[in-house]
Amino acid sequence: MLTNIGLADAGASSVGGTQECAFCKGDFIITAELFRDDDLVVIDDRRPAGRTHWLVMPLRHIRSVEDLTASDLPLYRKMLAIREQLLGIHYPDITPATRNHRVRSGFHRGERDVHIAGPLKFRIPDVISVKHLHLHVIVDVDSTMKSLKYPMWNELVFAKSETVLKRLEDEESKSKTTTTNGNAAIGHADL
Repeated sequence: MLTNIGLADAGASSVGGTQECAFCKGDFIITAELFRDDDLVVIDDRRPAGRTHWLVMPLRHIRSVEDLTASDLPLYRKMLAIREQLLGIHYPDITPATRNHRVRSGFHRGERDVHIAGPLKFRIPDVISVKHLHLHVIVDVDSTMKSLKYPMWNELVFAKSETVLKRLEDEESKSKTTTTNGNAAIGHADL
C-alpha cells in the first residue's frame, strides 16, 4: 500500500524550514512504515539496495548527518537502538561475525568543508538526494553498483553510523570538559 509521509504534519518541528524537504512536505511516497513513535519513523526504501533497506528518520527536520550535534546524541542513540531492534526481529541469524559482511548502516554525506592544513580547506558538495536526515540500514547488498552507492569504505561520501556516534560522543565529552573547566574557574575566582 502506498501512502504519503508528511513528517511536518505529524507534529514535527522544522529547523531551517521544510519547503525543500520532501519528507516534511508530504511529497514522499512510501511503501511500508515499520515503526513510528514521537521521535522517529522507519520506512522501507523505495529503491532497495539489498534484500532489506530501511530508512530510520527523525520526525524533527535535520538536514543531514553534518548537522547533528552533541545535543542530538539521545535522538541518535535512539535511531541506533531501533535499528538494532529491527535487525534482531527480522534477522536473528546475523551474528557479530557476519554483521560487517551483511549489514551496511550509515548516511550519505552533506555539504561540508574539509580542512587540509592550517587555513587551507576545500568544500565537498552534497551527495544526499533527500535533504532530511535518514540512516540507511541495508542487509545483503544485492549488486556491485548498489555497493558503490553506499560505500562503507569511503567516508568522504558515506559516513558509517559508528563513526557518527563517536564524533557526537567526542563533541559531548569536549562540551562537558569545557563546562567543567569553566565552572572550576568561576568557583576558583570566587574564593
